[in-house]
Amino acid sequence: MKVETSRFGTLDISEEEIVRFPEGLYGFEKETEFTLLPFNPNVESPMEWMQSLKSTHLAFVITDPYLYLPDYKLKLSEEDRKRVALEGEDLYLTRAIVTIPENYSEMTANLIAPLVINKDKGVAKQFVLTNMDYDTRHYLLPEEMRNAPANVH
Repeated sequence: MKVETSRFGTLDISEEEIVRFPEGLYGFEKETEFTLLPFNPNVESPMEWMQSLKSTHLAFVITDPYLYLPDYKLKLSEEDRKRVALEGEDLYLTRAIVTIPENYSEMTANLIAPLVINKDKGVAKQFVLTNMDYDTRHYLLPEEMRNAPANVH
């Protein structure tokens, strides 16, 4: 399938590359189909793009929260697992939506509403955690990096 995007031009997406959110995302309930793309195909990055297949201009930056918070806790109930078609020991991806402000060192991730993606079946859901240990704007970089004076050359 050919998909026009404002950021990446025309993409040729196979059925296996489609990630379906049957319930959409919070605030974007009509957006149900996405594809995952490298943040920058020429550079290894912990970030990815999640491009809408419906809205050409809509793409989210996402990342694996465990890279920044190794003890991040996401416990899926049996009902939660069914909602993303997980069976037995199926593996899934956990991603958090990232906000990158003008001062990129202050980028944050929404750890309250992680995305759970069953990559094998292409089914995903955004969950809302009731655990108050997390925030919708969790800084990804440590405070000393955020507050470091900019190098002036």
